[in-house]
Amino acid sequence: MKLSRQANLIVDHLYNNQHITSWQAEGVYRVRRLASRITELNRAGYDIRKERCEDATGQSYTRYSFTRAQKRRSTPVHPQTPEQPRFLLDRLIDLYRTYCAKELGLGGDDLDTETEDFRRFLQEAK
Repeated sequence: MKLSRQANLIVDHLYNNQHITSWQAEGVYRVRRLASRITELNRAGYDIRKERCEDATGQSYTRYSFTRAQKRRSTPVHPQTPEQPRFLLDRLIDLYRTYCAKELGLGGDDLDTETEDFRRFLQEAK
């Protein structure tokens, strides 16, 4: 999995420093969505620990760091996990059913058959 430029900056920071917070990421690297970059790194197999902290004013924040096992390795500890599909299967089938009814003019048994064929096609494509 090819990491984004921002994710690579975060990896380098975590190998060379103890931890990173969203304030550090934004201030030093101009990374405004640190949690998204952490998710990207988790999917790539990096082992990252999240620690909820509270500052002197009572505001909570999250501090991210590599686990000890990850610090010892230059490559991800875990295998990559595939990105989750943006649509749930049932939602996609509902959208297709609506399309078939409105745009193609299908109805009754034809609509049921087309929708079921589409469901089978998607499940086989997994």
